Amino acid sequence: MGFLDKLRFVTRMMSDRDVDELYRELKQGALRMAAEPVMHWWFREAAFLHAHSFEAAVEKGMKVGKDPRIEPGVILMGHHLISIGDHFVCSAGVNIRAVNARIVIGNQVSIGPYAALIGANHGIKRGMAIQDQPQESGEIVIGDDVWIAAGAVILPGVHLGNGSVVAAGAVVSIDVPEMTVVAGVPAARIRER
Repeated sequence: MGFLDKLRFVTRMMSDRDVDELYRELKQGALRMAAEPVMHWWFREAAFLHAHSFEAAVEKGMKVGKDPRIEPGVILMGHHLISIGDHFVCSAGVNIRAVNARIVIGNQVSIGPYAALIGANHGIKRGMAIQDQPQESGEIVIGDDVWIAAGAVILPGVHLGNGSVVAAGAVVSIDVPEMTVVAGVPAARIRER
């Protein structure tokens, strides 16, 4: 079972209230299971979600406003560089990666499933392997009342203005003005809100 298959499986499981409660009890150590092999499976197969969990990110310095709603399987990296406003909604499988520059997310921002905010690109100069080159970071700023739809990708250095919308599957490499809807690869303006 590949990583995405595991993520989809766990996401489906976590939407079940009984399974979600079992997960919370397991994580808190409140539930004792006689079957040790089950516990080993849990830590081996499901622990990939724990390292980048929302709670761990907050403990490591991520700033978050009031009333966040985060679905399972969200990856948050570069915690101390991420700042999120009030009433944040984040769907399953979202990937938010700050490297050497901040990612600032405003108030009432909604991010759809499997979207990504990627704070750095690999260097690609000739004469050196790509993996050996330093990453090139850029600050990402998401204004208030922004919707980033499923599978969209926001690249380093991009600023999304207040009220903007990024359509599903779009790849955004340039700034988006306020109240503008963008779509496509590369993303381009399709209309105003």
